[in-house]
Amino acid sequence: MSVSTKFAASALIALASVAATSAFAGNDNNYPDVKVASTLSRAAVQAEAAQALKDGNTPFGNDKQYPVLTSTSSKTRAEVRAELVAAREAGQLVREHS
Repeated sequence: MSVSTKFAASALIALASVAATSAFAGNDNNYPDVKVASTLSRAAVQAEAAQALKDGNTPFGNDKQYPVLTSTSSKTRAEVRAELVAAREAGQLVREHS
């Protein structure tokens, strides 16, 4: 590897690391940055959760009561894949990341 190639590779790596660091540096979402100090210990939270499950004081009571979502399709896997390819070729898919 020549000196100029090594320099170019090093510069590219440095640039990529700066770009990656910048991408994750801020809060780029719309969620508020809320700081909350817990007044309970981990053990206390776990004990409260266990008691709530035991008492049935959770949104669904226990795992057996969670809603079951079912879905049926009349299309085969091949048909769905063909539709995907056609949508790509027609430019109908939105790409958020490249």
